[in-house]
Amino acid sequence: MLKSYRLDNPATDEVRVLNRRAYFWGALGGPLYLVANRLYSLAIVMLLMMAGIAVGAIVGLAFSVYLFDSSLPGLITMLAIVIGAFALNGIVAVGLVRYGYRRRGWEEYRA
Repeated sequence: MLKSYRLDNPATDEVRVLNRRAYFWGALGGPLYLVANRLYSLAIVMLLMMAGIAVGAIVGLAFSVYLFDSSLPGLITMLAIVIGAFALNGIVAVGLVRYGYRRRGWEEYRA
């Protein structure tokens, strides 16, 4: 599900690996993860994407509370929505990092 990527800079022979750790930090950090990778303009895009994901999660949580109240299936649904939102945040962050590095001339390989 979470694919690993290796990015090589042909000019400097620098290598970046985007693996599960990258997805984790992208999920937690969001735009800060892109700033740490020096992708400042894409950090703004990530901020907007993160806001959209948050709105979707809030709507999903409100809908699950409306449907299930405080029953066990409702709590499990809410937990799944929160975990799904964090996972989606990490996937979007890694995708933007890949895009940013490829735009700078880095070559991408599946790790």
